[in-house]
Amino acid sequence: MPNVWNIGNTTVRNPKRIENALKVFLEEGFSGNAKGSEIEARLHAKLKEREVLEFDGDSSDWNGRKWRAAFYQLGFISYDHYNVNDTRYTTREFFNLLSLPEISQDFEITPAGRSLINAKSIPEIEEIYTRQFVCYELPNSLEKGFPDGSMKPFILLLQVLRNLQQNGHDGLTKFETGLFIQKFREHTNELPQQIVNEILTFRQELSECKKAKESRDLKNRYKEELGAEIGINPNSVVSDYSDTTFRYFSLSGLFSRIGQTLVIRANKVNFVDSLLASEPVFLYSQNSIEYFSHFYKNTFPLPTDNIQFALDEIEGLKNGIRDKRNPLLAEANKLTTGSEVLEIKRIRFALIEYNNWEREEDFANEQQSEEAIKDTLNYLKVLNGETVPNGPEIDDRPAYLEWAVWRSFLAIDDLVSPIHTTRRFPIDQDFHPRNTAPGGGADLLFEFESYVLVVEVTLTSSHRQMAVESEPVRRHTVQYKEQYPNKDVYCLFIAPTVDNNVAETFRIGVWYKGDEEEFVNIVPMNLSDFIVAIDTLTSKKYHNSDFKTLIDRCLVFRNVRAPQWKTSIGKEVNVWKQRVLAV
Repeated sequence: MPNVWNIGNTTVRNPKRIENALKVFLEEGFSGNAKGSEIEARLHAKLKEREVLEFDGDSSDWNGRKWRAAFYQLGFISYDHYNVNDTRYTTREFFNLLSLPEISQDFEITPAGRSLINAKSIPEIEEIYTRQFVCYELPNSLEKGFPDGSMKPFILLLQVLRNLQQNGHDGLTKFETGLFIQKFREHTNELPQQIVNEILTFRQELSECKKAKESRDLKNRYKEELGAEIGINPNSVVSDYSDTTFRYFSLSGLFSRIGQTLVIRANKVNFVDSLLASEPVFLYSQNSIEYFSHFYKNTFPLPTDNIQFALDEIEGLKNGIRDKRNPLLAEANKLTTGSEVLEIKRIRFALIEYNNWEREEDFANEQQSEEAIKDTLNYLKVLNGETVPNGPEIDDRPAYLEWAVWRSFLAIDDLVSPIHTTRRFPIDQDFHPRNTAPGGGADLLFEFESYVLVVEVTLTSSHRQMAVESEPVRRHTVQYKEQYPNKDVYCLFIAPTVDNNVAETFRIGVWYKGDEEEFVNIVPMNLSDFIVAIDTLTSKKYHNSDFKTLIDRCLVFRNVRAPQWKTSIGKEVNVWKQRVLAV
């Protein structure tokens, strides 16, 4: 009997990849056909092949089942059996009860799953997850065996955080979440305050510890007490389970991180207060069929379903937009309580997205600070395999490499294009990457006054780098040359180690469109050399024109063999750095 709960699973540690994984699940024919060891292993292999996963080991049915489990736990695919109110249903029978006769197979994409796949913006994705999390109740017929009672984990987390914040206390750490929230308890009206009291007692005891050993002993005592209650290793709960809680529930967009603590975002407080005014509602306990109807259709009610609440939120978003000439404002001003619900939702999502773009401009300016440059360098060094004291934890290396390189160029200056157009990877509300850039274009694109810089990054190496990167990098560069006919277009290719065969294709720099020959300027640079170039910013501020000089200098030496060219690029970076510092 589980005495703790866990959202998702610790194998699917990066839930930001779920929407892309679900697309693979549908497009590769697994919807309604995902049972059996061979198929489960093939699912895992396809997720690797489609670059949803960063995984170098062999594909396994176990990993495939874990991804499938994450999908059905969140309501994005059907389950393979339903036992509700002591009645056993086939998948077809159960979904007929839900008025969803189109769902007839085990592990088939649900309307909620299709909504996620078809979502066009981050605000829309966040709302889909929020509905699923608010609906989510334990136990249910997908997750059984808990002690008596009911719990809504997402709501409980919100209640505890809101209580802490209202009373001037810090948000929750993962350790505190594991100790006090992951344990399954009867979700009474009194439980949130009881948990807050437990947290404050723990914090008081911790503050009274004079030495590091005393703090460790106190934490170990609390873990031992938790372990005695739940019957499993408490270390898993205070590290792995709480980590997945932070990661999965953050997909709602309601939370932010301040240091090591999770807090409710300031611009989401009104939404959370309105939500908690009517929650927790234990719908599964009251009407399991209605519960699953909402769960699989992604229709569990939220405050923004109320037209007046949505209009009030739109009013706040309008006031927060700096560009008062934005045509979105004119559209928003036409909305009334009689407007179509879908139109209100469309404009609300668009305003949130534009508000985020304006905030992203501020973020870009912040990247030029000394503190931000050092933080970016720490990410780059960790991604390059270097040891950095108190370095960042990176859960998605490919996405964070794109993000760290993006921040590096934001730290230089003088972009003439909007900041949000410089990246093709999506970001969350804290400007961290959700995924890598999709195919069909460069990872990053920077337009400066006198030139355009295409940037492609990869963590792949050796023969795989040649297979995956050589052709698309040259093709993308040609496409951008056509898009910017009046500016010089360069491409910078960055990898921890550039393969000689890749460097050779870039050294030749030719792309054919039929019989027409097109020359491209691509510089392959090892990540360690790029780090040297960005580290120069910590000693002296330089300009994008200075970086163009470095690119031009590297291209001068490409009339040699690929290995020598790579060596020359490394030497030229160091020579360039000394010249920049000497001016």
